[in-house]
Amino acid sequence: MGTRADAVIEVDGLKFRDLNGNGTLEPYEDWRLSPAERAADLVSRMTLEEKAGMMIIGSHYPGYSAFLPEPDENTLLNPRDVWRENNPITGQPYPRPVLVTSATDKALNERFQHFFIVRDNPPARDLAHWTNAVQEAAEKTRLGVPAVFASNPRNHVALVAQFGVNESAGVFSEWPGELGLAALRDPELVEEFGRRIAREWRAAGIHKIYGYMADLPTEPRWSRFSGTFGEDVDMVSRYVEAVVRGMQGESLGAGSVATTVKHFPGGGVRTDGHDPHFSWGQSNEYPTDGALEKYHLPPFEAAVRAGVSSIMPYYARPVNTSARQLPAELQGADGQFEEVAFAYNAPVIKGLLRGRLGFDGYVNSDSGVIDAMPWGVEDLSEPERFAAAVRAGTDIFSDMADPTQLIAAVKEGHLDESALDASVTRLAAEMVELGLFENPYVDEDVAGREVGGTEVAKLGARTQRRSVTLLRSDKFLLPLDLESSPMVYVKVTGRVDPGKVEQRLAKAVGEVWPHARVTDKVEDADLAIVWARPEIRLFEDDQEGFELSLDPRAAGVDVEQIQQIERVLPTVLAVEMSNPWLLREIEPGARALVATFGVTPENLLRSLAGEDGGPAGVLPMVLPASEKAVQDAPRDAPGCELDNGYVYHDRDGVAYTLGYGRRL
Repeated sequence: MGTRADAVIEVDGLKFRDLNGNGTLEPYEDWRLSPAERAADLVSRMTLEEKAGMMIIGSHYPGYSAFLPEPDENTLLNPRDVWRENNPITGQPYPRPVLVTSATDKALNERFQHFFIVRDNPPARDLAHWTNAVQEAAEKTRLGVPAVFASNPRNHVALVAQFGVNESAGVFSEWPGELGLAALRDPELVEEFGRRIAREWRAAGIHKIYGYMADLPTEPRWSRFSGTFGEDVDMVSRYVEAVVRGMQGESLGAGSVATTVKHFPGGGVRTDGHDPHFSWGQSNEYPTDGALEKYHLPPFEAAVRAGVSSIMPYYARPVNTSARQLPAELQGADGQFEEVAFAYNAPVIKGLLRGRLGFDGYVNSDSGVIDAMPWGVEDLSEPERFAAAVRAGTDIFSDMADPTQLIAAVKEGHLDESALDASVTRLAAEMVELGLFENPYVDEDVAGREVGGTEVAKLGARTQRRSVTLLRSDKFLLPLDLESSPMVYVKVTGRVDPGKVEQRLAKAVGEVWPHARVTDKVEDADLAIVWARPEIRLFEDDQEGFELSLDPRAAGVDVEQIQQIERVLPTVLAVEMSNPWLLREIEPGARALVATFGVTPENLLRSLAGEDGGPAGVLPMVLPASEKAVQDAPRDAPGCELDNGYVYHDRDGVAYTLGYGRRL
């Protein structure tokens, strides 16, 4: 039991936290009762405003955060509200300023918010110190309801961070990206990964992950391909089940991290790769009969089997130009789909997710579905949008700091207050199950030791090395001989900060290969190590009217420079496979070719030298033969289900298909 208010009640020789400070043991304070009983009692004591505040989860920052417009390094709790006048996605002005993040005191005591998204990435002890401070402030609120802290994934290598995806990488243990885990085809490893990182997260005071993605990326140009577990629906399903069990355990408890699996009912069905963060990517159109059930729902069924705590629908809206997908009982009178975003879509949430899949957790919207991406309900007012989403089955609204319009939905008569009760009960029950009503605090010294600790860091590094995937190797070049003393030419070319990554790769050569020397002159070198890092950046490259491409040129890679190096030097070419890139121009000239999926330069070199057996990965997706093959493929079926003409064959005639990979 943990308290900083010294508010403890003793009943029958047992101790309980007196959360509302009235000296009486209330049912929601009684740890002998079930989570459902405690949650129901809490909800019965809440005002409309407190219920609405519980149903929003927004980004929240320490007072010293660089994300704030006026950070103060000497301030722990944020003292100021922050407002935004323009939509961050479209740049268009809002009808009125929108609250981005609350001052901590106002969040807890005026807006009654208790769910927060953590974006900052300070040292673990500092993070724990801040989460404890927020919990102490929460303990002083009227009902003493604790705070729940959520985050995007924090445990994957991100040499260049991207806000909203991997902005918090680098402090916690570093593992390969999701595709790198998929390359190892080892669900037991993924379950162990989940267990290990859950200990880190809870040590720092974080309780909930926005992850993992259960999307099958059937459109290979999708910018979020790298966040998936690949194209094999059976393996993706096993991985999703494994990571949920790893992070949550058999059931939620004081050591669990609650998972929010996303993006229901599958976000990978993208028209020409365009994402529904944007109006031009809002439609989910299924050209293949039964694709939803065959390819996209199974990973979510696996999540439900594992007891996933919450599920996030995507921004997209289904359209009735699709082939047959829904069973007759879920189809509407005007077409099989209700053409509104999934957060507003009752047949999908209540009919498909809860009715057919049997999901009994809570539904967590994606960020900004009310004020930024309200696809299909643009003509509704914000109170009407809240009402429509709640009626459809959405329980909590992401990246929102202001419940005013949800309160207005009730006061204007669009929604009965009782409609909020089921949602708030689900949310409160999760808090109880996570043990936060008994002790929301963490030991800051333990956080400093546990997060990124030696044992878990070693396991993450080993997994990085094994995830490297060998596609081709001529004799005598690999494995690298770390006892030799060659002159090595190093080049990194790619979309974002290639110079920064190149410096780190050159430094790694000096550290890992002690007798080698790095030269910046091709003519002086004995071999080259080239790392191509193409990338489709969601908020920069996905533009209206712009054709997304898997040509490395279009994604920032200097193809001619690679070809020039390959002509004069034996070249080890590594390609960061954030998407299934077209290799026809850069593969043939390389002496050795590997795919990487999130690995540090140091671990890349160690893998190429054969440490831990060298590269052990296989392709978690098909590499396509050409741009035309991609354009002609159905957007709702994975590459591994297409005919052989879709697959790239290398200079030796080897097909780079799902599951292909070699050993040293």
